[in-house]
Amino acid sequence: MKDIDKADQNTILFTLVYQEEEYRVQTTRKKYFSLMSLLSDYLHIPGFGLCCGMGSCGTCMVEIDGRATLSCAIPVDDDLANTIIKIGDNISFF
Repeated sequence: MKDIDKADQNTILFTLVYQEEEYRVQTTRKKYFSLMSLLSDYLHIPGFGLCCGMGSCGTCMVEIDGRATLSCAIPVDDDLANTIIKIGDNISFF
C-alpha cells in the first residue's frame, strides 16, 4: 500500500454545479467554517448565502448528492469528499 503524505490527507475534493457548469473544487480541512463560506468565497453568486449562519433564512440552500440542505450547517470535512453539490433556484426541501 502506498503512503499518503500529509498534504493529501488534508485535501478534500468535490464537484460544484452552478448554472450547468461543473467546477472541481479542492480545499483543505478547517480552511472554511462551513460549506456556505467556501461557496461564497469560491463563487460570487448574487443573493447566495452569507446570512446569519443559523439556517433560518434559506439563502444558502444547496443539493448534495440529491439531498437538499443548508450549506451554513455543513462543515467542510471528509463527508464532502467526492460529492456533487448543486446550487440553483429550483432546490427546495419539499
